[in-house]
Amino acid sequence: MQKFTNCPVCSSQKISFLYTAGTARQPKEPPKWSVYGCEDCGLVFVNPRPTWDELSDYYPEGWQCYNTYVPDEEDVVKEAQKLNEYRHIPIPVGKRLLDVGCGGGSFLQVFKKLGVEVAGIEPSSSAAAAARECGIDVFTGTVEEYIAKNGTDEKFDVILCSHVLGATPFPVETLDGMRQLLAPNGYIWVAVPNADSEYSRKLGWRWHSTDYPYNLINYTPKTLGLAGEKAGLVVQRNSTYSLPESLIF
Repeated sequence: MQKFTNCPVCSSQKISFLYTAGTARQPKEPPKWSVYGCEDCGLVFVNPRPTWDELSDYYPEGWQCYNTYVPDEEDVVKEAQKLNEYRHIPIPVGKRLLDVGCGGGSFLQVFKKLGVEVAGIEPSSSAAAAARECGIDVFTGTVEEYIAKNGTDEKFDVILCSHVLGATPFPVETLDGMRQLLAPNGYIWVAVPNADSEYSRKLGWRWHSTDYPYNLINYTPKTLGLAGEKAGLVVQRNSTYSLPESLIF
């Protein structure tokens, strides 16, 4: 366990205990995650933070995000071509896309079929290996480890970070690493649950998308934007949408 004395985003020391949370996907498991809040920026995060080894049981080799394919992939590709976007991203045909936390490379498989040059970064060795077996160029490790080994000369037009930033212990540093890998006029697309949503406020940790311990940090639009700004990025667009199936769950 790693104990934080400062907010992971704004570095304020005005952090305090909020509640003990349970595991959203295992409701019969006793609550055990200590959740803190930052009085200055409003960030909500697990503290102390469990190590990757302590979380290993939650990430088995067959975990859903380690899939190497998308169900009904051909139909997904056709629909993306029709809409000229995939995962809310305009298809960057002929450009370079990096998926940070790419899992088994399922998203990258679709982008590749859409004519995009793709690569990934993934800390799970088994998931990264599975993606490479499917012909995807994937680095095993974190963004910071990638830069330490390869430098920042190689640039990407679009960097995708889908439901990954909540699992990173130092989000500002991770976003700064992405910024260093970004090509001129490129952009970073980040997706996280909106902890300022109505049902998040009403349900607390029992809200489906709080999703402890897969998310160790939960962001509001304000705190996500602040993390980007502290990493030297400019927020171009910040939007939220609802998933009815999650709400029903």
